[in-house]
Amino acid sequence: MALTPLQANGAIRSDGGCLDAELLASYVDGRTTPEERAKVEAHIAHCEDCYFLFSETVQEQKTRSANESAGTETPHNRWRRWIPRIAVGLAAAAALVIAVQVSQPLWRERPKDNLVVALSELEAAAGPYRRVEPRLTVTSTYRALEPALRSGAISGEAPLALREAALNVELAARASGTDPEAQQALAAMYLTLGHPQRAAEVLAPLASSKHAGQLNDLAAAYLARHADDDVTRALDLLKQAVSLDPGRAEAWFNLGLAAEAAGQPERAIEAWTKALALDSTSGWADEARWHLERLKKK
Repeated sequence: MALTPLQANGAIRSDGGCLDAELLASYVDGRTTPEERAKVEAHIAHCEDCYFLFSETVQEQKTRSANESAGTETPHNRWRRWIPRIAVGLAAAAALVIAVQVSQPLWRERPKDNLVVALSELEAAAGPYRRVEPRLTVTSTYRALEPALRSGAISGEAPLALREAALNVELAARASGTDPEAQQALAAMYLTLGHPQRAAEVLAPLASSKHAGQLNDLAAAYLARHADDDVTRALDLLKQAVSLDPGRAEAWFNLGLAAEAAGQPERAIEAWTKALALDSTSGWADEARWHLERLKKK
């Protein structure tokens, strides 16, 4: 779908290629294939009309969930009832464009402020577990590694609230353009959803950066993706990161992971020790201590 900037203020409107009602309803219900889900998320991230309708439908779902718990409505009936509602909303999209013309969206007025807010909402919606092992610069909340990942099981689709928060991050990041902080936020969103390939693609242009945090997050994406030569790439980036900023605990944490993966136990022990010297009380410290004790026993 092509997007057309509005001459009044540069906001974006749709050109009539909005999502099919049944496809959007299926996405809200978690019934889409990975390909369909990617299509919906890419469209909503750029189409304010469909994003508005998506948000309204999410709110309705929260209200209806109480009825489901009471046995007065089934998920199947709810899905069928959403389709006409969504179809009506899509037909009325032109009315939403008028509001966009009058007032710029919040994420276009203060993109950096909204990145911070969106990331906070993402962390709040992420739940008690994380889907990737490395530590990021732009997210501060500690969460234990998802148990399903430790056992090798395939994690299911992200909850609807998390997907909505992820879309907010994408909107705020896209509004900030090529700003490195926006790219880090976008990568953090992908890693939170368990998509390290996308995170690595977003951060790849920062490989020549002289900012330790940016190098750390790119290395984290490589470690999470763990494709050919990713561990070597991560090691090189993290060595640069701790050289540029020796006080960055997350870089030492990730260097410990990278060194272990590369079969360099002495380097890993040094990195875990450094990480603990900088952060000895958080949940990250507990994980670093576990790694360190395990290596020393060997």
